[in-house]
Amino acid sequence: MNNAQRTMIHISHLHPLKLVVSPEPKPICHACNIQCGNQSFGCIECRYFLHVTCATSKRCLNHPAHPAHNLTFELTPNYISGKFQCDACGVEGNTFGFRCRDCCYDLHLHCSALPHFVNHPSHSHPLSIVYKNPYPSGTCAICDLCKNYLDPCKWFYLCRSCDFGGHIGCFSPEKPEVLSPGLQAQPTLPSNPQEETQANVLLNTVNSIKQEQLLFAQAKAAQTMMVGSSRLVNSFQWRNNLL
Repeated sequence: MNNAQRTMIHISHLHPLKLVVSPEPKPICHACNIQCGNQSFGCIECRYFLHVTCATSKRCLNHPAHPAHNLTFELTPNYISGKFQCDACGVEGNTFGFRCRDCCYDLHLHCSALPHFVNHPSHSHPLSIVYKNPYPSGTCAICDLCKNYLDPCKWFYLCRSCDFGGHIGCFSPEKPEVLSPGLQAQPTLPSNPQEETQANVLLNTVNSIKQEQLLFAQAKAAQTMMVGSSRLVNSFQWRNNLL
C-alpha cells in the first residue's frame, strides 16, 4: 500500500483500492458481507469496498483453535457448493475466509479475529474463549445471557471457575482493546479522527453474529419442540393400540 496516496493493490480486485470515506448508505464489505464503517478501501467505479482490516488481513494465519496447521487466506470457498461452514460459529460463508486445506477447517475473517478474553458487566471474572467442547457428550448447554440453546461444539466464552458463559455474539465486547489473532492491519494508515478502527469492524461483526446465532437458536428450539411433539403423538398411538 502506498501511504502517501492512500491506495493499495488487492488480489481480489483488478483496480487499485483507495482509502475513502464510505458513501451513504454504507456499502457492504465484499470480504465478509458486513456493512463498512466510516472509512473503507474502495473502487468507486466498480462499487467494490472492503473494511480496512479485511483489506489488510494476513495471508497466512497460525490460530490457537487449529495449532496443527497454518490457515491459508482464500478469496472464495474451495468447495463444490461455493460455501463453507465456519468451524467457529457454525454459520455458512461464501466470501473471504481462512482454511486448513488438509483438515477442511474453515473460519470467517471476523471469527478469526475474536479476542481470547473478554470482560462483561454481567460477571465479575474475565471469560475466555473455548474452542473445544469441554462437556461430556450429550450435554445440553444454555447461554447465560440470552437463555437460548448453546452448541458447545462451536466456540463460546466461559468462566471455567463459575461455569458461566455463552454465545460469542452475546459476550463479545462492543469496543475491544485487543483483537487477536487474525484481522490486524499490517500497514499504518494515515492518522484521521474518522478513520475506521478494528473495534468498529468488530462491533458490526458482533451484531451480525448475534442475529445469526439467535436465528440458529430459534430454529433449534423449534426442531426440539417438533421432535417432542412427534414422540408424544407416537406414545398416545402406542397406548391406544394396547387398549
